[in-house]
Amino acid sequence: MKWSPRFFRALAWCMIFISLAALPFILFAGLEGRGDIARGFTVTVAIGAFIGGIVLAGTGRVNRPAGASAALRLAFFGWVLVPLLAAPPLIAATGSMSSGIFEAYSALTTTGAIIQSPEEAGLSITLWRCILAWLGGLGSLVLAATVFAALDRRGVGLRRTYLLTVEHSDLFTNFGRALRRFGAIYVGVTLAGFVLLVVLGTAPFDSLCLALSGIATAGLAPQSGALDVWLSPAAQGVLAILCLMGAWNMAVQYDLASRRRISRGTGELRAMLVLGLGAALYAGFTGDIGQAWASGLDMLFAITTTGYQTASTPVLPLTLLVLLAMAGGSTISTSGGIKMPRILLLLRRAGGELSSLSHPSAAVRTRFIGRPVSDSALTGVWVYALAYPTALGLGAVALGVSGASFHDSWAVSAASLVNAGPLAGVDYATLSPVTLAVSTAIMVLGRLEVLAAAAAIYVIFARD
Repeated sequence: MKWSPRFFRALAWCMIFISLAALPFILFAGLEGRGDIARGFTVTVAIGAFIGGIVLAGTGRVNRPAGASAALRLAFFGWVLVPLLAAPPLIAATGSMSSGIFEAYSALTTTGAIIQSPEEAGLSITLWRCILAWLGGLGSLVLAATVFAALDRRGVGLRRTYLLTVEHSDLFTNFGRALRRFGAIYVGVTLAGFVLLVVLGTAPFDSLCLALSGIATAGLAPQSGALDVWLSPAAQGVLAILCLMGAWNMAVQYDLASRRRISRGTGELRAMLVLGLGAALYAGFTGDIGQAWASGLDMLFAITTTGYQTASTPVLPLTLLVLLAMAGGSTISTSGGIKMPRILLLLRRAGGELSSLSHPSAAVRTRFIGRPVSDSALTGVWVYALAYPTALGLGAVALGVSGASFHDSWAVSAASLVNAGPLAGVDYATLSPVTLAVSTAIMVLGRLEVLAAAAAIYVIFARD
C-alpha cells in the first residue's frame, strides 16, 4: 500500500484552514470571559499550524500525480481526522471529551446535532459551530465535484460538470479550481443571505450564524426553540432560500452566475419547490391556513437536510420529514441523503417499466439530462439507493446495542446518516458516550455517501 505525498499535503492544508479559522476566536472567547475556551482555540491553532506547516514544508517539491486511491484516502481521513483538530474548544465548552468531539464531527459534517444549547455554549462556541459547518459544506462541494465525480465515470455522471475536467491520473489537480469556482458562489450567497437577514431586522450575530449554517444545510441556530419564536416570517423565508441554494447543484449555480444560462439541470430544485408548495397546500386545506407557511418551510428544511423546525408545534409528521431527508438535495451540494437526482432517475425508470405493461413488446429506454442511461449505470444508482436503508438499519442496531432506546436508535441513525441532526427530535445530551460515538461514525458514513466510505476503507487496506 503506497501513501502519496500529495495526500499528506492536502490533509495538511485542511489543518491549516481550521487553525486559521480558529485564530480570531482566541480573542473572541477571551473577550467573552471564557479563558478555558480561549485555551481550547489556542490548542487548535498551535497543533494545526505546527503539524500542517511541517507537512507542507516537507512535501513542497512533490509533484507526482495522485490517483483515485489517494483521493479516496483524503476524503476518508479528512472527515475522520480534521474534526479532531476542531474539537478542543468544544471539549472545553462542554466539559466532556466525548461531547466535544461529537459536536466537532456534527458541525463539520453539517449534521447540526448539539449537546449544549446556544445559550449554554456562549457566543464564541455558537459561531465556531457555524464556521465549522460552513467549512464542512465547502469541503463537501469540492470532494463531490472532484473525487466522487471521478468515481462516477462509468455511471450516470450526475456529478460531472463542464467546469472541471476530471483528470483520472491526478485527481488533486482539480481541488484548487473547484475551491475557487464553487467558493466564489458559496461566499457570495452567504454574504447575500447575511445582508438580507440584517435588513429584515434580524440581529447581526444571529444573521451571521444563520447565513453560515443555512448555505451549509447544517440546521444550527443561534437561539434555542422553533424559528417562529425568535425569527420573523420574512427572515424565515430568506433562511429557506439559503438552504435551497445549499441543496441545489452548485455547478448549475456557477453556470448561471458566469454564463447567465443553465446548460444542464436535473430538476431537483423544481422537485424541492413542488414538495414545499404541496405541503403548504395540504396544511392549508386540511387544517389552519396559518399552518400552511410553517408546513411548507418544514418540508423544505427537511428535503434540504437542514432540519430547522419552524413552529413550536410540528405540523407534519416527523416520519414523513425524515423520509424526505433521505432523498436529500443535489449531488454537488452541501445536503446529505441519497440525492434527489438519483430518486428522480429511479422514478423515471419506474414509469418506463409501468408503461411497458401496456405495451409488452416495447423497449424500455431511460434518458436523463438528455442522455440515454444504460442498465449498468442504473444498477449503480439502485445500489446507492439500497445502501442507505441498509446503513440505516445497521446503524439503528448499533445504537440499540450501545444503550439507546428503540425510538432513539432509529431517529438518531436516520438523522445522522442524512446529516440532519435536528430532525431526530432527540436530546443528544441524554445519550451515552458510546451512543454518541456510534452516531459520529454514522455521520461520517453519511457524508461520504456510504459507498464511497466502503471504497475508501477498501483502498486503505488494499495494495495500489
